[in-house]
Formats: sequence, C-alpha cells, structure tokens
Amino acid sequence: MLMLLATAFLGGLTYGLNFGMGYIIKAMRLFLALFLSLSLSLAKDFCIKEVENPYAEVYLSYAFRKGLERAVLESGNRFRCGDGAQEIKPYIELLKETPIAFTPQQRVSAYNLELRVGLTVGEVKRVFSTSVPYSQPTGSVGDLPRRGAIQDAFGIIYIDMLEFMKELEEKR
Repeated sequence: MLMLLATAFLGGLTYGLNFGMGYIIKAMRLFLALFLSLSLSLAKDFCIKEVENPYAEVYLSYAFRKGLERAVLESGNRFRCGDGAQEIKPYIELLKETPIAFTPQQRVSAYNLELRVGLTVGEVKRVFSTSVPYSQPTGSVGDLPRRGAIQDAFGIIYIDMLEFMKELEEKR
C-alpha cells in the first residue's frame, strides 16, 4: 500500500509538474530513507543463542538456526545482542528416524523423520514438531535425502515459528 502511494506521488511529479529525473531520484531516496528509518525504529531486538543439540547431526543445528533467523527478520524484528535485546534459546528435543519400508534384501529404503524443536524467549516456551518421510534408494547418495528431510521439516515448522514471533511482537 505504501509503495503504491509512493509510486502515485512520484508519477504525479513526473507527469504533472514535469520535473527532471534528478528530482525524482532525490525524492525516491528521501522516501526510502524515511521508510527504512521508521521500520527500523519499530523493530525489536532479539539475540539468538547457540542451538542446544544433543544429537551428532550438525546440519540439524544449521537448518534450525537459519529458519529461526528468517522467522525473526520476516516478523519485522532485528538481531542485536546487547542491552534491551530479548534472548531466544533454541533447543532440539527429539530427532527420531523410524524405518517404514524395506527392500527385498531386507535393507531399509525409507524412513519417517520425526523432529521436535523448541524456543524459549524470556518466560515463554514453545515446542514445534513435525514428521517427514524420506527415502534412501541407494547408499551412493550419502546423507543427502536425510538433509533434504530435515530441510523439509524446518520448512513446515517455519510457519509456526513465524506465527510465534509475531505473537511475541503483539504481547510487547
């Protein structure tokens, strides 16, 4: 909506008053500076601590942190560890892989990955969980299907994390 108003305003400058391109660019820069300063002044500071991961899966911590950073930024907040910043403590409760399909040679070819993670922000604690199937067709693909399943799981959990971050914003 705000962008539409800016476009209409700048369009009026171009057609109605016949200003040169230099004035339009200066007006756009001024508008952008005002918009950015207003949005940054309304943002809340969050400090994300290290992910507590009891499992030997490093990619799990990486994917969780990246999803959480994205949720914080998309909810209109910013990262800053300092005075007045609220700490987010992410932790992984459960990573469980259950075999769900076998080959004729009695080898596991598909798994169900169950993931449960949590966030503690001040006194508020929230747990997010999901379950994602994935297949391991051959050993030659390594752990790529597993990483893909972890990424898919965090894609599902991301929506709930984003809603949680927006709820925190409303409570402040």
